[in-house]
Amino acid sequence: MNDNDKALLRLNTMSDWIELNPGFKKDKLLEELKPFKNDWKKYNPTKINNRWGLSVTSIDGGLHGVPDLASLRDWELQTGEVVHNHDLNVPTPVWEQCPTLQQILEPWKPWLGRCHFLRMDRGSFFPEHFDINKEDYSYDEVRFVGFVKCNEYDFKWIYDDKVIKGRPGTLWYFNGNKRHSVFSFKDDMILLVMCLKFDKDLFKKILDYGKVK
Repeated sequence: MNDNDKALLRLNTMSDWIELNPGFKKDKLLEELKPFKNDWKKYNPTKINNRWGLSVTSIDGGLHGVPDLASLRDWELQTGEVVHNHDLNVPTPVWEQCPTLQQILEPWKPWLGRCHFLRMDRGSFFPEHFDINKEDYSYDEVRFVGFVKCNEYDFKWIYDDKVIKGRPGTLWYFNGNKRHSVFSFKDDMILLVMCLKFDKDLFKKILDYGKVK
């Protein structure tokens, strides 16, 4: 077992949810996103669902959403092209033109792959699933989620049979290996989703930025 394996093992035996400092000003971030109101694309468009994505990173820096807002497994089946989250790491204009977003991402740039805003409108959902790589054991990855716009009445994140109450303006590491599902009962519930390549240096950074020392 190498040091990266040991670090991942330690992370997975800690809290399933770790809040990260310093948080962010969600109202300022939402204001900065307004110029991109027409750039939201259907999220995973092969599935009938009321979900929309706005790319923070993509395969070429564009906002077209292909394939960064699709199921990469479905993309491979449709095209024969293998794309991984770490291939989708080119900053888009959303990253380049939103100072608040830049402040959120800056500490995590060396590890960041696919990243996007996710808007869940009324009736949208993610069925119960695990965020794990079932095929490539040579590449370890973790997930962060930023709660941008949501509330406990109109948005439900069910995590291992518990309801997560995400406070807008907070950023979290969460253990995506455990089953979870997400539901929106109102339009315009917004999350920031970050996929990061894991190594022992990222583990140390999570510890440094964690609210609980």
